[in-house]
Amino acid sequence: MPLVSVIIVNYNGQGYIEPCIESVLNQSFEDFEIIVVDNNSEDKSKIFLESLNEKKIKVVFLDKNYGFGYANNVGFRKSSGKFIVILNNDAEVDRDFLKEIVKPFNIDAKIGMVAPLILLKNSPDTIDKAGGHLLYPDGINRGRGCMEKLSKKYLVDGYVLIPDGCAACFKRSVIDECGFFDEDFFLYGEDTDLGLRYLRAGYRCYYTHKAIVYHNHSAISGLYSSMKAFYVERNRVFVLIKNFPFLCLVFSPVFTFVRYFFQAVSVFLKKGSAGEFAREHSSFALLKILISANVDALFSIRKFLKKRKENRSLFKMGGFEFCRFLKAFFLSPVELAFKR
Repeated sequence: MPLVSVIIVNYNGQGYIEPCIESVLNQSFEDFEIIVVDNNSEDKSKIFLESLNEKKIKVVFLDKNYGFGYANNVGFRKSSGKFIVILNNDAEVDRDFLKEIVKPFNIDAKIGMVAPLILLKNSPDTIDKAGGHLLYPDGINRGRGCMEKLSKKYLVDGYVLIPDGCAACFKRSVIDECGFFDEDFFLYGEDTDLGLRYLRAGYRCYYTHKAIVYHNHSAISGLYSSMKAFYVERNRVFVLIKNFPFLCLVFSPVFTFVRYFFQAVSVFLKKGSAGEFAREHSSFALLKILISANVDALFSIRKFLKKRKENRSLFKMGGFEFCRFLKAFFLSPVELAFKR
């Protein structure tokens, strides 16, 4: 049985999936398998996957696009590794990536997740995420160090909040205990939900800068796409309802109002991600997405309150301790609004 199973979800990844798989096959670490789950791609990436004839690779073709979480869950059920690595189809890994990403599990039995250093493929001195996510109190997240130049600050290993869905490693035993991805998210936010569920179940995330990933940031979905904006905004409500303590739920509308205020300023000044979205589409389009995303989330509240109740038996971390983590890895609304 392989020690590590690498799950790669593919959807219309032409031009990306081949170098992604090639980078995993070229690892210095040899005890692994690759499971590629194709979400019914409509491009030539599917032809490439059909042509693969490699002992280490299993390919699963789905009959439609079921989303990121569903496909990863299919991949997990097909896997047999002690450790599970998820990897985006638009990412490539350093030759020692697998060797380095499993090492931190020897530090502490409570480490259930490992986050790598993710750099931009076309600008490898720029950070995509250095140790997963920072978190704003209304459930929205942003990568730690995102779009900053790589510096000594991010070359220090240690405990972080939660990993990013682009690339991460999990203990199989933790997945067996706490479950894997929530398929109702479809796209975006499911990695935050997963990480917070594991955190509240008593497991920690460790960051190692020696496990390096090169990512074509938002190459498939688009950096400022309407689809991405909708799912990010809607799914942060799902993250909030499922994982945050009750007191945080009560005050979250205040934090959301503050975030919207700074984002409105960024749109006016044409700065930051909100400003770039408004420039590419329009201010009205952004407002329409924010309203539709929150309305859609409201219609799903009952379902996610039920999921919250089901998760309660897993949680060992109380509300006050969760708030301590939230403070330690706090995401500023100014950073959210004005950084790209």
